[in-house]
Amino acid sequence: MRDRVLKIPTKMAYGVGQVAESIKSNSFEFFLLFYYVQVLHLEPAKAGLALFLALVVDAVTDPLLGSVSDGARTRWGRRHPYIYAAAVPFAIGLWLLFSPPATLSGWTLFAWLTFFAIAVRTVMTFFIVPYYALGAELTDNQRERSAIVAYRNMFSFLGSIAVTAAAFQIFFKASAEFPQGQLNPAAYPSFALAFGIAGMVVILICARGTQSQIPYLHPVGTGARITDVRAYLAQLKGMLSNPSFLAFFLVSVMFFIILGTQRTLALHMNTYFWELSTKNIQFMLYALFGGTVIFIPFAKYIIDRLDKKRSMYVGLILLLAAFVLPTSLRLLGLFPENSSPLCLPFLLAAQFFAGICVGLLVVTTGAIVADIADDHEWRTGKRQEGALFGFFNFANKATSGVGHLVAGVALSLISFPTGRTVRPGEVAQDVLNHLGWVYGPGVFLFGVLSVYVFSFYRITRDSHAKTMEDLVARRLATQTNTESAI
Repeated sequence: MRDRVLKIPTKMAYGVGQVAESIKSNSFEFFLLFYYVQVLHLEPAKAGLALFLALVVDAVTDPLLGSVSDGARTRWGRRHPYIYAAAVPFAIGLWLLFSPPATLSGWTLFAWLTFFAIAVRTVMTFFIVPYYALGAELTDNQRERSAIVAYRNMFSFLGSIAVTAAAFQIFFKASAEFPQGQLNPAAYPSFALAFGIAGMVVILICARGTQSQIPYLHPVGTGARITDVRAYLAQLKGMLSNPSFLAFFLVSVMFFIILGTQRTLALHMNTYFWELSTKNIQFMLYALFGGTVIFIPFAKYIIDRLDKKRSMYVGLILLLAAFVLPTSLRLLGLFPENSSPLCLPFLLAAQFFAGICVGLLVVTTGAIVADIADDHEWRTGKRQEGALFGFFNFANKATSGVGHLVAGVALSLISFPTGRTVRPGEVAQDVLNHLGWVYGPGVFLFGVLSVYVFSFYRITRDSHAKTMEDLVARRLATQTNTESAI
């Protein structure tokens, strides 16, 4: 029964849950720091610090919640109670995050941002960690697992496109008062309320649509529930002893920090460095997401041909090049000027290619984490998808947490002017050049290091096949012994 093929409605219901994470991620990474810095006039370093503190809380709650859900015993299974519990608080928290009282400023505004960033991230932990673990439990069939990952990531980027389109077409639409609609303070609360409700709805759809699968999921594992720091650290130590887990975890942290820094600064770069209109900023994001969505259905064929490890290498190297080259070439005077008709097409081409690389990576990484879960069970005898996905979700969240911190500190160090009265063309060229160095060449060496770290990942196609053979034999032996005892 565990090696079964899932019905398409079940896969769709599971995949649509990822839209909630897309809403949260895009709200945090593209808009949140820009809103608090350029619209609300909060000092960039304070904004970055607030969002980093939210990540610190995530570093604890993600693995803890994963481990707790691993050991949960309820009539609704291990994962679904936590998924249901996240729906309504997410909608409320996201709206409040983007709706601070007008009287707040300085440290009081910092406190508001810190509290509600932590609240939204914690609520999302209740959803996303059990959700990812659920994806690994729905079936042991490797083709079906790849299909589940493909559905999840397809909805991830469809959600990202929807957020982007609605943000700029409806909420941040250019006006006479605000030619750059992203500088309009009135747009953000409405934006957050609409997408908070949307996130709540898709969470409930996901939970209800996969509820029928509860009887077929993995039973409660033999690992203890993690209820104290010492137990948590002991479990982390055990997982870090797995060289493949350690390599993939570290490369995830490093590369996601790079992506997080760039995504957090993207609105600053597009508004001030490239001097793009609101409409053209939309096109930049469409190109990125479009490349991803278009390529995701083909990613499986690349993975089948190259193997997961080689696919990861290719995706990392090409994505790094796509993100770094345009800005680096501009700093060297080799990229068309902003007024040139060639500038926007070249930028769009680079973004589209980056999206293709992201499409390959998101499918590959999801499949790799599932393989690591199998490898962990083979090594320890414990089925702990929740804890594993909790640790890896922490790495993913470094995209916004550490990325926000780096971006905020960088904006403060280069003395980037803040406030919605700062318009494109009014920022000093040396400040813009410093921003470009942070966004482009500044992350290159860190990216190269992440690629090197991944070389220590050891799971191959052949080794995983042998692992699954051993696991199937163990499970059959355990089942036989249990039936004999009865």
